[in-house]
Amino acid sequence: MKKFKRVVSVVALASLAASLTIGCGDSENNKEDSKEPTKSEQGEEKKEKDPSKKSIKMYITGYESDTFKPLYDKGIEKFEEENPDIDIDVIPAGWDEATSKLLSLIQANETPDVIISGTRELRQLSELGALEPLDEYMTDEFKSKRVENVLDTAKIDGKQYGIPLAFSSKALYYRTDLVPEPPKTWDELEATAKKVVEENPDVKGFAIGTDIDAVPDLLNFFYQNEGRITDEEGNVKLNTEANIETMDFLKKLNDEGLMPNPVDTKRTNISDLFANKKLAMFVSGPWEKDKIGNEANDPDAEIPYNVTTLPKGKVMAETLVTDSYAISALSEDKETAWKLIETMGDFEVQNNYNEAMGFFPILKEEEKEDRYESDFLKPFAEMIQYGVPEPHMPISADFQKGIMDAVKKVMMGEASSKEALDKLQEDLSK
Repeated sequence: MKKFKRVVSVVALASLAASLTIGCGDSENNKEDSKEPTKSEQGEEKKEKDPSKKSIKMYITGYESDTFKPLYDKGIEKFEEENPDIDIDVIPAGWDEATSKLLSLIQANETPDVIISGTRELRQLSELGALEPLDEYMTDEFKSKRVENVLDTAKIDGKQYGIPLAFSSKALYYRTDLVPEPPKTWDELEATAKKVVEENPDVKGFAIGTDIDAVPDLLNFFYQNEGRITDEEGNVKLNTEANIETMDFLKKLNDEGLMPNPVDTKRTNISDLFANKKLAMFVSGPWEKDKIGNEANDPDAEIPYNVTTLPKGKVMAETLVTDSYAISALSEDKETAWKLIETMGDFEVQNNYNEAMGFFPILKEEEKEDRYESDFLKPFAEMIQYGVPEPHMPISADFQKGIMDAVKKVMMGEASSKEALDKLQEDLSK
């Protein structure tokens, strides 16, 4: 069996696995409580393995949730119908166990053939020697069917280590009964939030999560201020003047009492504050519409709201977030693993997944779908042109935890923006 290209330490693997969940907190994939009984726990029979068939293992976090299981099953069933001699052995992981389970599989040299990962984790996985480069598997026809800049988000140093399966965009949600005219700039965001709080003392003007799930939302602000997290080689470059200014701006919003308590503001709870009229504005993806429970721009709705493009800092910008399929370097049947990825990326399967989740096109053919012309999705679609890919970092998990800890310290007055970013830069450079 092929060994990793370098010795993988337990510490490195633990750091890696700390953030390996589908969507990596951005697509709201963890909106279903992993503690709720799944169908399998309620007695649904699991598919019996046929020993005469070849088996391909596929690692899917959140697979047993009622939201994701039917979406993935659509592709898996299609593959098994087209390849009756092959069984797909899904290795499900709950959100709370994704870390330890994948870590255990890697340490035991039992890494699944196909892994679903946040694209930002690919550099770390590839540098550990855990992933197979996919360039030789991609034909010109395969590449021609895909949205090029989305496909490119899964490249590391010019090599394709992942095939994107999910691509999300963001917009500003605002309650129309609190915000008649949405802000278009940072200055207007602050002024609008201040006016809301002045007129409604029990309502906060704007919120951003301070848990790891909210890292992409924080990066939006860095990018809008022309900041970056890494240099072109992927080296951490945090303590720049632009990034310090961004942290100062967020601290100002908090100091003025415009935001919820930064210590315990979880990204997954923000839309609940919004729905309960405790919050006027927040940033998120199209999936929030289902949580809110009614259509946007309906003045007679129980929760009156609308969406608009993200406020402009020095520039318009948002974080391009994708999740990707990858093939383990330890897979003994990489050709079949690739064949499975191709089937999961078939138009019927991919389009069904994106429509259900409110994601944006992976395939060029999807761009013709009528839903992308809806008034609701237009602001999300408009933001894509200003997208900046998530940074590929060999220490992605450490960065995610570190940057949100730094934000909390700054907002709570425990460190200045420069002190917090200097310290994180030092820690990540060790």
